[in-house]
Amino acid sequence: MRNKKNLLLTILIVLSFSLTLLVSNGFSYKLNLNDEDWLKYQVLASSATENMFVGNWPPGHYYGNWSVIPEDWIMFNVTSFIPSSEINGTLFLGNMLNNTKFYDVRNIDVAFGLGLSIYPWNGGFFANESDWDNIEVQVQGTNTTISDLSNFEHTLNGTLNSYEVKVFNTQDYYGQNSSLYYHTDTGVLLKAFTSYGLYELNITLISTNLEINPTMQTTGFGLSLAIVSIAFIPILLLSRRKNLDSK
Repeated sequence: MRNKKNLLLTILIVLSFSLTLLVSNGFSYKLNLNDEDWLKYQVLASSATENMFVGNWPPGHYYGNWSVIPEDWIMFNVTSFIPSSEINGTLFLGNMLNNTKFYDVRNIDVAFGLGLSIYPWNGGFFANESDWDNIEVQVQGTNTTISDLSNFEHTLNGTLNSYEVKVFNTQDYYGQNSSLYYHTDTGVLLKAFTSYGLYELNITLISTNLEINPTMQTTGFGLSLAIVSIAFIPILLLSRRKNLDSK
């Protein structure tokens, strides 16, 4: 009887330890931006147009003209960050030989200037991940549907993983059509397609120094179960042997 109790206690301890590992690795933490953090997007498709980059109002600053072609990059280097207020940085568009740089650009300027927004909401590269409910209220009446995906496959920093994302799909809202994919926990834009008239931009995040954790993988759960099973083998064998010896 005592052997059975010891076996049950050992099993509970192993299970508890394994589940603790699963829970601690399954959730990511909120984004905390610092100076010199960066995002690098690859252009998948774009319109063959020269575009004006005008920031959000106020002040609606005109930065200059820009254009990109497929395989070019769009990069954003953070220069200042005020939590829940403003994100500023340097915007790079193009490639190593032919590029444009705009300085002291706010995230809301990116949202407006690149069409990564759904008026009156300005998502840009960084959505406020702590305020999804309010954001969903802001986009009501904009022909936008919102969906949550828990296994969105995306290659980041050379590794394919599944991510939990919030997707904003806008259909013909005063001519705008867009699909914006935001990492649910950090608010970072992972992928975007947007078009308006002759303007079109399709980008995907390919690298960053930020911690953007994937969702818990099925393989990780299977591995933990395998570890638990292996741990049970000597326990069960020992218990069986003791039972035989006692007979």
